[in-house]
Amino acid sequence: MQIIFLHYVPPIYVQHFLFCYVLDGVTKCNHILRRMCMKELKTIFLIFSLTLSILMGCSAAKPADDQPKKQASKADIFIETANTHILQTVDRNISGDRTKENIILYVNRTKDGMPQSWSLVVNGIEKIKLSHEGGLYSFAEMNFVDIDGDKKEEVLLYRQSSGSAGAKGLNVYKPTEAKWQQVFSNVITTDMGQERFQVKYMGDYFVRFEDKETGLKAVIELNKKQYQGIENMLKNISTWIDPIIDYSLVDHDGDGTKEIITLQRVIGISHADTIALLKTTYKMEQGQYKLISLTLCDYNDKPLAEAKL
Repeated sequence: MQIIFLHYVPPIYVQHFLFCYVLDGVTKCNHILRRMCMKELKTIFLIFSLTLSILMGCSAAKPADDQPKKQASKADIFIETANTHILQTVDRNISGDRTKENIILYVNRTKDGMPQSWSLVVNGIEKIKLSHEGGLYSFAEMNFVDIDGDKKEEVLLYRQSSGSAGAKGLNVYKPTEAKWQQVFSNVITTDMGQERFQVKYMGDYFVRFEDKETGLKAVIELNKKQYQGIENMLKNISTWIDPIIDYSLVDHDGDGTKEIITLQRVIGISHADTIALLKTTYKMEQGQYKLISLTLCDYNDKPLAEAKL
């Protein structure tokens, strides 16, 4: 920096001038530096914001293959308690692959030991839960049968009462990866069939049978020898149809799919006296079992009448 004096100026004034000039320069420099720092800070902040946005966007946009697989919800996981007990356990391949699943049938009991519900658990996941239907059922068991010929077993869950009538319920499930598909179930009634059926003694060892729902009618001939000495009790025969006591799975038509046939007893003068058998047949149609016929047979299993439905 060069200063040219055209006139004489006292040294004190020169010093003062120099001091003010330098001070002013410093002030201007500071101001410029501050402006430069603000610009740099703004630039750095902008770069940081853009970088963070890019990182978050990449994290949210994971490809489908990188997404975690859906896990079983906590509600599906079966938890044993002091009231749950194992009835059956088996390792069985029901999925169609080479892996066997661990399948356990549990019963949940009250403090008094009475069953409240049954749970079918596969690899720790509760697939099915059924109740005791208001105390109707006391026992349960599971079975496995390929009912539709696809080389994969369906799961059959039976429940049975402890009474003399022996009411027996059946639910059939087709295992799938998610929720199992129920392909068969029935409603068990305990009104002795009095709302639907009519049974009446006609005399001379003949009994009239009628199903008011399907219109099926038949006459049942009794075995005279069986009632010798107690003929006077025959007039007391009235409507008394036991609940379903058994099931049979048979492929009658050879199409590879099994029909389900339920069996009920028609009662005579006492519960030990079976005068006829009532058979209801269900056939698989479009993935569900449909009622197709009702057949009345005598006590020797000879068909007496049939209604196609």
